[in-house]
Amino acid sequence: MRSRREDHGVARRANAILLLDDGKSCQAIAEFLYLDDDTIRGWYKTYREAGWDALSTDSWKGDQSRMTPAQEAELCAWLDERFCRSTVEIRAHIAAQYGLDYSHSGGIKLLARLGYEYRKLKGLPRVASEEKQAEFIALY
Repeated sequence: MRSRREDHGVARRANAILLLDDGKSCQAIAEFLYLDDDTIRGWYKTYREAGWDALSTDSWKGDQSRMTPAQEAELCAWLDERFCRSTVEIRAHIAAQYGLDYSHSGGIKLLARLGYEYRKLKGLPRVASEEKQAEFIALY
């Protein structure tokens, strides 16, 4: 199932488009095909914009960043000055500042490439010191 053969990938994309045509949701298709629902949405967008010929080729070799090195440096400086709770705030800044829209997963990948780490916040243990909690609240 996880084969990287060309014909297997084309068949999966064709199945996804046919299931969408049958009225299935992206999430249901993604669960069925063991994929991320953003992948299904991306395939459907490609199909709508460029047709089956664009979707039936598997020539993905990666891509250059949509941000210039200067923009990436500006973003790193901006990130170093603040504590961001989620990628939503970062993606909104990128969209407002540079006019580029990143998906949630794209934002996480961008952060990783720039040397930042995204982790979902976890609750503090009940025995944490009051001083450290006060520092965190002030920072937060």
